[in-house]
Amino acid sequence: MLRKLVLLFALLAMANAVTLRKWIASHEKTCYFASADAPGKKIAFYFAVHQGGNFDIDYEVEGPNNRQLFKGEAERQGDFVFTATQVGEYAFCFKNGLASFADKLVEFDITVEDEARPEDVAKRAKRDEVASSVVTIASDLQQITKFMKYFRLRENRNFATVSSTESRIWWFSALDSLCVVLVAVIQVYAIQALFTAKRSRL
Repeated sequence: MLRKLVLLFALLAMANAVTLRKWIASHEKTCYFASADAPGKKIAFYFAVHQGGNFDIDYEVEGPNNRQLFKGEAERQGDFVFTATQVGEYAFCFKNGLASFADKLVEFDITVEDEARPEDVAKRAKRDEVASSVVTIASDLQQITKFMKYFRLRENRNFATVSSTESRIWWFSALDSLCVVLVAVIQVYAIQALFTAKRSRL
């Protein structure tokens, strides 16, 4: 049992992951960086907009020497993996576009790991059943993490929709009540004016 735990933690330690949540103000651009100390590193990048506006944001991924790798506009979420061909810093930037006037909450995950790790693990798995079990557990954990992120994202968006609908219903009800009171006041004054006019004729 102890051996399984040691192998599991060894596998998880081979990947360097950072998960952050950040409020990005209107017209703000913010960047985060991850370093690849050798060619052939796998870099995974995931992001999702949880709150604010239309749940969309602009993003850019740049490699060393400011070489643009990926770019997207008005994206709600993204999940992709690429291989670092150069040593250096890779920039992951978010920009709350000029057309947006709402702050937005973005959750993102940056993972840097060795590209050769799956092959090395597979070789060890052939020699050791424990390593094979650890690989399966690690893969299942990654899938569970992705599902949890997806459900949390859907929960936040649905909650924002419910809150927006509740606010609209409240204002509609208030306006409807105001119209009823206004019509009642107008009717009272109209009837009063009608009887006053009849008395003056008599």
